[in-house]
Amino acid sequence: MNPQFPDLQNTVHRHKPAERGQTLVLFMLMIVILFVFVGMGVDLGFAYVTKARLSKAVDSAALTGMRNLYQGQAQAALVASNAFAANYGTSGRDVAAPTLTVNFGTVNGNTVINVSATVAVNTYFIRALPAIGLGNWNTLSVGSSAQATRAQLYMMVVLDRSGSMGCNPSSCADCSGGGQFLASSVTSFINNFDDNNDVVGEDSFSTLVTLDVAMENHFKTPIINSVNGMNFDGWTYANGGLQTALSQFNALPASATNGINAQKVLVFFTDGYANTSQKTLSCSATPVMMSQSDPICNTTGPWGIAFESSSDGSSIYCSSLNFTSVNGHVESISQYNQNVWNEGELTALNTASTLRGEGVTIYTIGLATGVPPVVNTTFLAELANINDPSDQTYNSNQTVGDMEIAPSGAQLQQAFQEIASKILLRLSQ
Repeated sequence: MNPQFPDLQNTVHRHKPAERGQTLVLFMLMIVILFVFVGMGVDLGFAYVTKARLSKAVDSAALTGMRNLYQGQAQAALVASNAFAANYGTSGRDVAAPTLTVNFGTVNGNTVINVSATVAVNTYFIRALPAIGLGNWNTLSVGSSAQATRAQLYMMVVLDRSGSMGCNPSSCADCSGGGQFLASSVTSFINNFDDNNDVVGEDSFSTLVTLDVAMENHFKTPIINSVNGMNFDGWTYANGGLQTALSQFNALPASATNGINAQKVLVFFTDGYANTSQKTLSCSATPVMMSQSDPICNTTGPWGIAFESSSDGSSIYCSSLNFTSVNGHVESISQYNQNVWNEGELTALNTASTLRGEGVTIYTIGLATGVPPVVNTTFLAELANINDPSDQTYNSNQTVGDMEIAPSGAQLQQAFQEIASKILLRLSQ
């Protein structure tokens, strides 16, 4: 042994028991820390799952409550509560049922609904933390909230009241018989909206167009009375119905939509082709009433089609297409019909483009009865500007609507309700 270090071995031996004690303490401390972190991971994971379920339930409650605002705030709050319960369900981790709060308010002129919910959940691991002096961790409180805004609605309902709506499909291939279903369908549709705050109007078209109800609050009774008293006759002047609706939107004061999240909507319904085009032209010095079966126009120019006279007899509505006429007669009735139909659709599509360019969202409903169905679904899809990049008429810079087709009159109400749901979804954010 080196005499310079006589106590080195003894010194090393004296420290070994102390190091073992320190290692045991550190090991126990690491076990506690590991337990805390694992426990927090598990219990906080359970809390996260609960919060996700709460968030889904309050979101559903807010949207459902807002869509039912037309029933009044008390009923809307009840519907919202039921929607929350249906979406949240029950959980064995909950100490008790969640506490739910639903209230309404106004922000920037729009009605809002606020829904919040909290629930206490039992813990499994971190409840042991009080043993090391870190407080009571037997439960964790979890909460979530949601707000939905109900935008101001400005809407025109444009309805087909042409002759095919009123006749019997069993006696005529071009007859839909939709008139017997239209009143109930429109009534159920209109009742989805807020009579006090929304602004809604209605016009109807056949050969001529009538503005039945100007855009206004308290619209339900006037519109319901209008559709219940509707008579069905004449042809299908679709563009006239759209033009009348456009004039109603243009008549809105600028203050109506400034500063609020307003939604402008048009709902267009028809059971057939847009087979009418009307242009006021001077066919002769003395306008002459012409019949659809005898399309003769007393004119010295190429205008050879007379379709309908104005109600006061001051002018004749003629096709704006230049047909080749022989002694004032059109060469063929079928050519006359097809060209007028084409123009009827084209003018309607142009008016729809103008409406969409002014921020109006168009929803279309078609009644496709008959064999084959006479409603033109391509035309209705183009009116609504349905998002189809393969369609050359689709305009990505304009509002995008939607289309519903009812295969029978009995299914017309369902089609109207589908459109109502889509409008309400757009209104509730």
